[in-house]
Amino acid sequence: MKIAFFHELTPLSGARKVVEEYGKILRKDHSIDLFYVDDIEDKKVKKIFNKVYYFKFKFKKYEGNNWKTRLYKDSIELLKLYFLHKKISNIIKGNKYDFIFINPSKFTQAPFLLRFIEKSVYFCEEPLRIVYDNLFEFSKDINSIKKIYEKLNRKVRKFIDKDNIKKANIVLANSQFTKDNINKAYGIKACLCYLGVAPKKFLPLTIKKEYDLLFIGEKNNIEGYDLLEDVIKLYKQAPKVMIVVRDIDGNGISEENLIKEYNKSKIVLTLSKNEPFGLSIIEAMACGVPVIALNEGGFKESVVDNKTGFLIKRNPYDLKAKIDLLLEDDNLRDRLGKAGRNRVLTNFTWKISVSNFLKFIRNL
Repeated sequence: MKIAFFHELTPLSGARKVVEEYGKILRKDHSIDLFYVDDIEDKKVKKIFNKVYYFKFKFKKYEGNNWKTRLYKDSIELLKLYFLHKKISNIIKGNKYDFIFINPSKFTQAPFLLRFIEKSVYFCEEPLRIVYDNLFEFSKDINSIKKIYEKLNRKVRKFIDKDNIKKANIVLANSQFTKDNINKAYGIKACLCYLGVAPKKFLPLTIKKEYDLLFIGEKNNIEGYDLLEDVIKLYKQAPKVMIVVRDIDGNGISEENLIKEYNKSKIVLTLSKNEPFGLSIIEAMACGVPVIALNEGGFKESVVDNKTGFLIKRNPYDLKAKIDLLLEDDNLRDRLGKAGRNRVLTNFTWKISVSNFLKFIRNL
């Protein structure tokens, strides 16, 4: 088949990982081209795709307290993006692809490109969270003018995202949790297609354990850092904790070093709230490390409680009980770690993910 990929994603985000890993597998039997929009060219993708079409888009960075930049981003920048996507669609139509594999946009979630082409498969990482997730409700101390503007802006963003996604021929979801949210938000029945890992890269290493706990994520409440802080307060002698942030835009830990950090840890904590799926959890399991995750979101689908790790309530006492249980029992950690890797090999590799993806494509 002749396939076009499209994305405008943050470097090394989970969704961008899908583009690269799918590309590596599909190029063996198909002709695949990549179309992407960014402010910086990504030269490494030329090794993956037959042809790469890069569209430079200078977007302004908004860091707060600059209403002119905010207004520009919510109006003129979106308009420029709309016409750029229309231009890209004309090139795609001229190349006559069998189908277009479209991934999320860091600007609009569901990209404008969906409006302009046929035979599109959209991988919905999650619905637009600022609109549909209660975790992103307005702050109570926001002033009335900002509140009115934010409400109006979210209505516009909601319309753009919803109108774009409804143009897709097939919508894929990375978990049953996301699939249900897509149906609730858009009235669309998505197809379940789990993500994966490269098991020959993410694997157990013979490395000395240096940390009791590995927490992956930013120090914010959305990613569960507040829960980590609360559990540490319960200890007289706190366990040794390592905190790492995935590499995004050149900031954070590289994938090679991340694999080492997994293996240096006795337990990996994944505490993000309402996580759609979570690559970190299956990466840790692939490395043979037991995981403790919140009993919510996509975590409930990747972790088998008491067999490959533990699912907990969102409270520090439950978390502490599971941490203590694992730290005191080397055999239990070993057993859960091995079971976790076996589960990944059976359910969550990129080859399995692409195989499922192709089944849906044949329907298209």
